[in-house]
Amino acid sequence: MGEQWTLESAAREKPPGLHPFAGARLRVFLRHALFTPGLDPRTRYQRFIATVAQAVRFPFATMEGLVHNAAIRRHIPSAPPIFLIGHWRSGTTHLHNLMSRDPQFGYLKFSETAMPLDMLGPLLPFACSRIEKALPDTRGFDKVKLALEEPQEEEMALGNLQRHGYYSVYHFPTDMEGHRDRAMFFEGLSRREVERFRREYEFLVRKVSYVKRGQRTLFKNPPSTTRMALLLELFPDAKFIHIVRNPWPVFSSTCAKFPRVYNAFAWQSFQGVDLPGFVLETYEKVMRRYLADRRRLALPAHQLAETSYERLTADPVGEIGRLYDQLGIGGKEKGLDAISAYAGTLKDYRRNVHRIEPEHAAAIRERWAFAFEEWGYDPEPPGEIAVGVRVETD
Repeated sequence: MGEQWTLESAAREKPPGLHPFAGARLRVFLRHALFTPGLDPRTRYQRFIATVAQAVRFPFATMEGLVHNAAIRRHIPSAPPIFLIGHWRSGTTHLHNLMSRDPQFGYLKFSETAMPLDMLGPLLPFACSRIEKALPDTRGFDKVKLALEEPQEEEMALGNLQRHGYYSVYHFPTDMEGHRDRAMFFEGLSRREVERFRREYEFLVRKVSYVKRGQRTLFKNPPSTTRMALLLELFPDAKFIHIVRNPWPVFSSTCAKFPRVYNAFAWQSFQGVDLPGFVLETYEKVMRRYLADRRRLALPAHQLAETSYERLTADPVGEIGRLYDQLGIGGKEKGLDAISAYAGTLKDYRRNVHRIEPEHAAAIRERWAFAFEEWGYDPEPPGEIAVGVRVETD
């Protein structure tokens, strides 16, 4: 299938056999598989494979926990973790891919975020050999490489360790707003549920540091743009890099990614979802929360740095060097050499061109005006955005 995915075409396409819930904690999987209403018949085989995977994994995951979990909870990271945050499609993945080439950083791999309870045992290499065959070359909604050894955000792992994660927006689209608000803003969650989320996030960060001993841990996760206060409670010396991008391509490319992700992840029907409305509301809530937290937390410059997709793509090595200097990250010379070598392989990367309906363009100008003003972007769309004109993508 081509890259021009729609909700209708995504629903017609057969989903992949493997689903992230195959790597979830058993009670999380059972809650979703047995007590979620309206599961789509198109995912029966996918759910069957996930059930088989759960049965195979359970003894290995249990043994790993018995052997390592006490040591993981006692483990103290050698340096404060670094968290890359920002709204989806703002360049968080690009920044993560660049910085992860610095050998001083340890990061969560795609295989590890899919199976957070199985990182240390013999099952992960076996599972990787099976997953690799089913994995597409790219993420589908853009041209970013998808491979098990590539760095990946931790949100999939968080949703596999306990049941409130942003990925539930993709898994269960009949209540997207509810899943978003519970996972990112803790709205409607009990104190016990928030504490469990907090405990699992701390465990995950410590486990990655435990696995990558000798390296400083680097994390990337757009949903954690709203969780800075929680992460500072867990790791008071944590450092953050927030990245922004022109809101116009953020809107269009965020909308464009959903059909492909739904095809792979959704266990409920998604044809009637109002994607533009969801993206408009989510961006406004997330970015306003970030601005409020930035003001309220008043982090010093060596703990919070800001960059933009435009600056990063114009001069990746120079911009990352500036971030290192501001945050006081050592090993700059060696790190930038590795980052420069990787950046040199990206010269031929071409961005997609997107189309936005006039009514959505008007809503962007009105509802996101605060973002255009805060970060100095032109409220008129750039050349890569066509308003009301049908365009062909690469």
